[in-house]
Amino acid sequence: VAENVGFALLVTGHSGEEAREETERALALVGLSQRRAHFPDQLSGGEKQRTAIARALVSRPKILIADEPTGNLDPVTSWEIIKLLVRVNELGTTLLMATHNAEIVNALRRRVVHLDHGMVVRDEREGQYAA
Repeated sequence: VAENVGFALLVTGHSGEEAREETERALALVGLSQRRAHFPDQLSGGEKQRTAIARALVSRPKILIADEPTGNLDPVTSWEIIKLLVRVNELGTTLLMATHNAEIVNALRRRVVHLDHGMVVRDEREGQYAA
């Protein structure tokens, strides 16, 4: 897990020490510090998703784009991932999330931009899901 998360930093010229520090920070943020030495086949679906989020966050991006981040997860794990993404947003990272999950959209009550064939058909500040 740690090697997977820190790889991008190493190949973009960061020192090994910097990559280790940032990797540990990202793993702690997503709650995977204790799984740092595990391999992908030893992780649950939710842990794999959190690994992907840590990999995206390790370089401290200003924006995180999440395309169906809960699409293949059970309801309990889905809400864990959503809570994590909300926390990431609260820490200052802009979150752009695409989802077809009405329950998540309605619960978050955040800005909703509805696209139809690539065109914006609705843009609401505290929007709800509209089929």
